[in-house]
Amino acid sequence: MDRILVVDDDLQTLKMVEQLLLLKKFDVTCCLTFKDAEREMEPGRFSAAILDYFMPDITGLEVMKQFQSVDLNLPVIILTASRDIKVAVEAIRKGAFNYLVKPVDPDELYINLANALKNHSLHVENKDLKNSLINKYKVRDIIGSSKKMQEVFDLILRSSKVRSNVLITGETGVGKELVAKAIHNNSDRAEGPFIKVNCSALTESLLEAELFGIEKNVATGVDARAGKFERADGGTLFLDEVGDMAIDTQAKVLRAMQEREIERVGSVITRKIDIRILAATNIDLGVAIKEKKFRQDLFFRINVIVIPITSLRERQADIPDLVEHFLKKISDENRIKPKTLSKETMECFMSYVWPGNARELQNAIERSIVMCDEDVIQPSHLPSYMNGQLNEEHGDITSHSTISSNGESLEDQVAEFEKGLITSALEKHGWRQNRAADSLSISERSIWYKIKKLGIDLPNRKGG
Repeated sequence: MDRILVVDDDLQTLKMVEQLLLLKKFDVTCCLTFKDAEREMEPGRFSAAILDYFMPDITGLEVMKQFQSVDLNLPVIILTASRDIKVAVEAIRKGAFNYLVKPVDPDELYINLANALKNHSLHVENKDLKNSLINKYKVRDIIGSSKKMQEVFDLILRSSKVRSNVLITGETGVGKELVAKAIHNNSDRAEGPFIKVNCSALTESLLEAELFGIEKNVATGVDARAGKFERADGGTLFLDEVGDMAIDTQAKVLRAMQEREIERVGSVITRKIDIRILAATNIDLGVAIKEKKFRQDLFFRINVIVIPITSLRERQADIPDLVEHFLKKISDENRIKPKTLSKETMECFMSYVWPGNARELQNAIERSIVMCDEDVIQPSHLPSYMNGQLNEEHGDITSHSTISSNGESLEDQVAEFEKGLITSALEKHGWRQNRAADSLSISERSIWYKIKKLGIDLPNRKGG
């Protein structure tokens, strides 16, 4: 049974809403004051809240803010006696699920509450799914409850049940190696070795010796050494940044995959291998094939199952979960008391482009923890480039901005694109924040941050 919290200082309205909800068999908790309601609030206790806009000494929006700091995904419906559209726009902009004008129409109340509960249920299901995956499978370091990350989780689990080769794509820092490890750890090869080789870190000759090994006395003083293929026997070989591998080496890798055997450098003896190949790249291999930099036949070999990981800027709904994870992880590793983020700091995290993705986010949090002597991390503790300031640690390097030919930075261009995307979604859904957020597969809180950061107006003439 869904539990609903109702807060209104008008006893008549409070009783009326209570009776309407009881008719639908809801479990209702009624409060006349914010102080009473505050004592009732606990994470996960309520499925939704209905708050009066005007209350003595505090507004319903301020109450909503404090409640959502306890329960982030709590949907809130605002009641107001005012028909001023600005009040409605303010409520939606600040994160309310919707608003209703007094006296409350029963049908409107039921419809809005049903939608709010459906939204809340989806959030709970996503969280439960993530916890289930974490508990049942070894994917503890892969964080995200967005739709795109749920698709990644699904592909990880599907890939773990078969022995097919997998290609993991995505920008630097999105966590491709974590995905590869999760596939290995949940496969029938979990007891075998997981061997990684970075194909971009070595010259062609060194990479070949690293992959296939080397025979004794190939060069003076050189001892025999097993390569990565041999060491991965019975387990998984992870070819990181496979797109940077030289063409000649690609041919030898392809042969090893086809024949399931290798020859060490300087040897004519073949050695049988039993391995599974997982590969990752941050480049478009289709383009590399056209430019004759990557073999099409090798591409077909490794491209059996593809797991694309989107950039962090495309799944901002995952940022709060990642922040919480890294705060705890870094604090535990350093055996220090966990810190929290101020509202302003979280806004910085939500509005920043993150060209380095989750890896950059982790580094920013680690630096902030080091720089912060208090319990709460403020924007001043963040790397200076995140605030668009001169990065004094790197001389005249001001930020991660890339200046385009028209003089606009990468951040400016991305912001303009995001602004158009969000504005279009809002217009399409009648300027209803919750519906626009759902269509973009982000949380209402994320879209609220972007609306505020990008300065998107919700004017009356646009259907507010």
